Amino acid sequence: MALSRTSLLTLGIVSTAVAWLQPKPRIVKPHKRHFPRTCSHAAANEPKCCVEDAPPRHRAPIVTALAAASLLTAGPALAADALPSAIAAYSHYLALMGIVGSLTTERLLLKEDMSEESFDLLATADIVYGLSGLLILVSGYFRATAYAKGWEFYAHEPLFWVKMSLLAVVGSASYFPTIKIVQRAVAKQKGDVPPLSPALVKRMTSIVNAELLGVLSIPFVATLMARGVFYVDGFPWFVGALPVVGCAGFFGYRYATEALDWADGD
Repeated sequence: MALSRTSLLTLGIVSTAVAWLQPKPRIVKPHKRHFPRTCSHAAANEPKCCVEDAPPRHRAPIVTALAAASLLTAGPALAADALPSAIAAYSHYLALMGIVGSLTTERLLLKEDMSEESFDLLATADIVYGLSGLLILVSGYFRATAYAKGWEFYAHEPLFWVKMSLLAVVGSASYFPTIKIVQRAVAKQKGDVPPLSPALVKRMTSIVNAELLGVLSIPFVATLMARGVFYVDGFPWFVGALPVVGCAGFFGYRYATEALDWADGD
């Protein structure tokens, strides 16, 4: 929205300046030519019309005043839209970095002989992952509906829904490690801390690897989406939303059930 206002403002200023600076048409002014008062030159005594250029006008101060007035009028509105948009964009990027950092930390810490300090750090990384996921959803909502290109663009961009489906799969896959970390943290509070079995570590590691792969593919899809690749003006938004809901429901139920029903013999 801020971009469209800026474009309209610039177009208005340029149009006004160009229209004002257009050269005036050449005007015809009467000009008397004096000849001797003889019969042979009687007709020459009539006023002759010749073409003269109109005197130039000093238009620069007027154009400057119009541009300054337009900027003063639209400046506060543009600044009011720019600041929230910048905050939403920064929050979105910060959340993405938080997700990548927390998943990388989990991947490096997952070991069979994990110490208690390493497990506490693993639990902290999982909390950061959850908060970053919440932040990316909130900031992404405002960027899609109020800022950036606006909902009218994203709703008809299939790659936007592909990105949302990837986000749904990555978020649903995190249910398994989060549930197992919470279960072990609760057991630790009771004094009964079971060691992580090799099978559980292997399963959690594979899920974290898949999450990292999905998260790192989201920026690539986002760059194509922002440039309007595969944009379809008449694309119905609910066709793109259905896979997102389906992925969130299917994979969320699958990974949550697998974590709750997990046994070390698996």
